[in-house]
Parts: sequence; structure tokens; C-alpha cells
Amino acid sequence: MKIFNVKKRLLIIVFILGMISFSYPLNEGDIQGTIEFFIGNYNMDEPRFEAVYQKGAMIKGIAFSASIIRYTNIYFEVKYFKKDGELTYTKEKTTLQLVPVSLGIRLIKKLGPFFPYFGGGGDLYFYHEHNPIGTVLNYAKGYHFQGGVYFQLIKKIPILLGTKLKYTRVKAQENDITVQLGGFEYMGGIILIF
Repeated sequence: MKIFNVKKRLLIIVFILGMISFSYPLNEGDIQGTIEFFIGNYNMDEPRFEAVYQKGAMIKGIAFSASIIRYTNIYFEVKYFKKDGELTYTKEKTTLQLVPVSLGIRLIKKLGPFFPYFGGGGDLYFYHEHNPIGTVLNYAKGYHFQGGVYFQLIKKIPILLGTKLKYTRVKAQENDITVQLGGFEYMGGIILIF
């Protein structure tokens, strides 16, 4: 029931943002689309994760966005995360791999050389964990919110630097155990605009 309420709120927010944006057509100086390459730190919001894998690890990925109307664009992200750890009791090696896929909508506005943005959307997390106890290969669905800013160093060159903060909520269930795969991402990247 709680998940439904969050999804319902996200749909209402997306609808309102979309309706506001329809009254503003794209201008010549607006970003039409981006290709983004980013790297950062990922901290899973699960206490059991820290006991086995330690806190935080590098995450990297690529994203694509396209303006649909003024100040509004849709984005698609694919990332990769891998972390090695030790099982709690036996201290044997265990490996976790995540491939998070995100689709969302965001508001973005140019303010001088800066392009701040915020938005949200849905996620599909493919995960693989391998250790002597067994192997798990599955996926889980969730949602996220993110905010960030792009910075244009030279006006005539279509390259931006960017940073963002993202929070994802994704719960996976295996053998009656629920695990929160989502968490905070702190990322920086290079963005090609067109």
C-alpha cells in the first residue's frame, strides 16, 4: 500500500510538471539532449550490506536525455556497480554486481553557465551475488529522486561538467529476506550536449 502511495505521488508530480512545461516551447539556447558519462560513489541503504561488503564503492555509467518541452527532459541511465566482500561468519569471498537501469523525467533550467535540475522516475535493478553459499541472479523494481547541476566552462564548446546526488529505493526479496538495494549516489561526469 505504501509503494502505491509513492507511485501515485510520482505520477501526480510528473503530470503537474508536464502541464506547466507545455506552456513553454523550446528556445534556441535550450539543451535539446545530452550524452553523459559519469563516475561516483554508491552507498547502499542496507545495514547488512555494510557488514559483508564495507561501506560504499565506485559506480559508473552512461545516460541519455532528450528535451520534450521547454525546461523538461526525459532521461535514461545505465550504470554498473561491483563490490567484493567477506561472508560474516566464514570470511569466504562474496561478490555483488548491480546493473541499475533508470528512466525518468526532470526539470532543467539555464542560469548563466549553470544548468540546475531535479527529477525522478522508475528503476530496474539487475543484481548478481556469488559466494560459496550460492548464487543469486534476479532483478527488482523501485523509484528514485535526483538533483544536480551542469556547468558550462566555454560557451561555444558543447561539453559540460556535472555533479548530482541521487537517492534510489529498490527492495529485493530472496528466500523471505528483503534487502534494500537502493541508496545514495554522489556522482560527477562529463556531458556532451546537442
